[in-house]
Amino acid sequence: MKTVMMWPLAKKLQQLGWRTKCIGYNTVNIDRDELFARLDAELSADQPCYLIGHSLGGVMLSHYVHQRSLHPKSRVVTLGSPLRSSRMAKRVSEWGMTKILGNSVEHGLIFNALTAWQSPIQLGSLAGNRSVGIGMVTGATSSDSDGTVEIDETELEGMSDHLILHVTHTSMLLTNEVADQCNAFLRNGKFARWER
Repeated sequence: MKTVMMWPLAKKLQQLGWRTKCIGYNTVNIDRDELFARLDAELSADQPCYLIGHSLGGVMLSHYVHQRSLHPKSRVVTLGSPLRSSRMAKRVSEWGMTKILGNSVEHGLIFNALTAWQSPIQLGSLAGNRSVGIGMVTGATSSDSDGTVEIDETELEGMSDHLILHVTHTSMLLTNEVADQCNAFLRNGKFARWER
């Protein structure tokens, strides 16, 4: 994902007191070792790290956390991430269009998906239920989705918290509510449940 996609959320988190760094990668030609080495260079095992990934970025972070020894007080938030694989990616593959997904299918979208959260690092997953997007247009996702990722794909046994917000797959990167929920989880290890 291009780093520019994460800038609005990063800006909101900076206003909440966080120092942020956006790291991009090529979603159809993923070099996992190079990406993980870049993450290693940014993080220290001596202090907690706080990671946020959107969509496939959250899937990649989940694999990263399972393969590294991070500070035990580190926390991860995934946003609309198909942690258990993606029905939409599978549908695209069934249509004979796997090529447009590149090697992302090997990194969790179809193959090598997680089945449970087995890291001591706390994971919070935000999902959207405003089903507007390419998945709904093509019939690849149901109304229980953010328009691209199904809600149940964002849940893993063993995660610390899971919250559904009324956002689409893309709009979750732009809303104050998502920034506030990321802030809550990164600080407290749980999402905020506010009265509406």
